Amino acid sequence: MQLKGKTALVTGGASGVGLAVIETLASKGTKAVSLDVSEEAGQTAAAVTNDKYGAGSVTFIKCDVTHVEQLESCFKQAVSVLGHIDIVFNNAGVILENRWEYMIDVNFKGVVAGTQLAVEHMRRDKGGKGGVIINTSSYVGLVPKFTHPVYVGSKFAVVGFTSSWASNPYMKDMGLRFGTLCPTAVDTAFHQLKDEQVRYPREFRESVKMQTLLPVPRAVEGFLQLVEDDESNGSNLMVMAQGNLYQQQVLQDGKGLPKPQFYFFPS
Repeated sequence: MQLKGKTALVTGGASGVGLAVIETLASKGTKAVSLDVSEEAGQTAAAVTNDKYGAGSVTFIKCDVTHVEQLESCFKQAVSVLGHIDIVFNNAGVILENRWEYMIDVNFKGVVAGTQLAVEHMRRDKGGKGGVIINTSSYVGLVPKFTHPVYVGSKFAVVGFTSSWASNPYMKDMGLRFGTLCPTAVDTAFHQLKDEQVRYPREFRESVKMQTLLPVPRAVEGFLQLVEDDESNGSNLMVMAQGNLYQQQVLQDGKGLPKPQFYFFPS
């Protein structure tokens, strides 16, 4: 997909990867609506982006993705602002093992609701213009981690949910593509966690120290790779500091789930 002249809706757009994606889209001529529960940060970020790239480059709407009716209302507002939506990036996420039900609501329920709203709006067989839906999972949506098991479970769920939509045999009629962004630990405040946010804080911090934290621009590059590649549908893109990996898992009749296949794309 060529980005100039396109439109996008981004959840979790007030900070981190969501904000960086919005800024990058604006620089490429894509207008966006940013949804986030943090109103002050969202409004401030939108003002800065509009000053840099022109009025109307981004519109902020306060939204809590855990409330489906609120998300639906915000989606309708976004359509009113943009006319139609070409790209949906369901990106909002939290790590809160001590509030695991709320975390599941953000990390999975919000993605499910955002995806299904996007499908109904975008699908060509029901009058839409088609487009791309990218959902943020995580490296730990593909690899188990005992230090924050509910978070990991929510991210595995995003991979399975998105891959299942992508395998829909009516995708061509719908004119839709799907992708799952699976970054390693991103170098944002998201990983400056309090002890109660994970189950084994000491082990969690030790594991983070052993990693090279992913610069935010690398996560954005992964997002762009999924959006701009018109042949990509159902890709689970693992984004690491040293490069990107496509992980594909294909069910074969009578053979169960084979070993994952990896395709390496150096940065």
